Amino acid sequence: MAEVPILVVGGGPAGASAAATLVEAGLRVLLIEQRDRLGGAIHRQTASGAESPVWRPARHRRNWAALTARLGAAAERIDIRTQTVFLGVDGEGRFLFEDRRSERVLARRPRAAIIAVGAIETIRPFPGWELPGVMTVGGAQVLLKETGRPPAGPVLIAGSGPLLPALAAQLARAGNPPVAVLERGRPWRAPGALARLILSGGPTGEAASYAAVLAAHRVPYRCGASALRAEPDGDGLKVACRIGTSEQSLHVRHLLIHDGIVPNRTGIPLPAPEAAVPVLQAGDGREALGADAAILDGRRAALQVLARLGHASTAGAASLERPLQRARDFQAALAEALHSARVAPSPETLICRCEGRSYADLAALAEDASAREIRLMGRFGLGACQGRLCGPMIEALRAQPLPATSSPRWPLRPVSVAALAHLTADETE
Repeated sequence: MAEVPILVVGGGPAGASAAATLVEAGLRVLLIEQRDRLGGAIHRQTASGAESPVWRPARHRRNWAALTARLGAAAERIDIRTQTVFLGVDGEGRFLFEDRRSERVLARRPRAAIIAVGAIETIRPFPGWELPGVMTVGGAQVLLKETGRPPAGPVLIAGSGPLLPALAAQLARAGNPPVAVLERGRPWRAPGALARLILSGGPTGEAASYAAVLAAHRVPYRCGASALRAEPDGDGLKVACRIGTSEQSLHVRHLLIHDGIVPNRTGIPLPAPEAAVPVLQAGDGREALGADAAILDGRRAALQVLARLGHASTAGAASLERPLQRARDFQAALAEALHSARVAPSPETLICRCEGRSYADLAALAEDASAREIRLMGRFGLGACQGRLCGPMIEALRAQPLPATSSPRWPLRPVSVAALAHLTADETE
């Protein structure tokens, strides 16, 4: 019987780092990635026939080149399957995937599994966020990286977090600088956090390069500013914005919104520590600490698996805790610097886009309604995304997560009955 591999789900920096560490230790690895190429969101590759690659920081290019070189050096021990979607774990403990090319569902029993599925974006809902022309900043960045082309027409970026100036700089370099960047936070109100950021040794140089690009293209970057509502305006949008104490309207073709990221833990199966098949999370899917930390965290998870299987001691994984803690401290200081009070949305604001449920529908539920009652009686999180998008919103508004954010049931993604009918199981792969 062939050697049973270690399963790694996700081909971004954490998954690639984990897979490389495992194959370098002499183990076989099955690496699955839902896209057609490895890279994840941060290292998304330009699609075939697209424009020239979008500009990105040199350290990201170096990191990804090093990871791909490590994977290539041990290609005989790694099975990389792209366009393959992780569906979950069935009642018999088999890991299920959908091979989108063959339209089949595959079942495998790995020796161990590392889940590195990254993070999901969060937004603070406001009237009109669901309109055509409104997109998350992360989604727009992925499209820019894949196509090499910026969106046409005036673009406004609003929300909070370091991804805002990063995308703004990339759009400017690609030929369409945004009309403005509206950062909700007021960092000057947290001088202690700013000082910790400067002294942390984190990616402050990268932030300075973004600021230089925005200054060169005369892109206004306003703190204490936010998008209040959007409405259709011809072939674009009319966006009401609050900048400082005044309100004004901007006419744009695209509104890009973002309010940070949270780990993508929806339905991830995490058995007891003593389970026969250990399952670990890695990267932003475990803790959102940034691209550099994701590489370290992928290695940490791989070393823990190796120790569990008797191939190494736990000392290697423990040695990574200090740099991970530095990344954790940096993210905490950043969150403090950009913190802003949350305001309840207006009644008509859509919360669950899949089911068309508004904040008024959420507020109409009893104050002591359980998370399950919110889901089943309020019909929140029952659509195609299964609460991935509205779940964090509801948790912020009601201080309770939807069951879908933690329930380890499958399928985690929609799958056709035809694909399930072609389920194949090979215990040796």
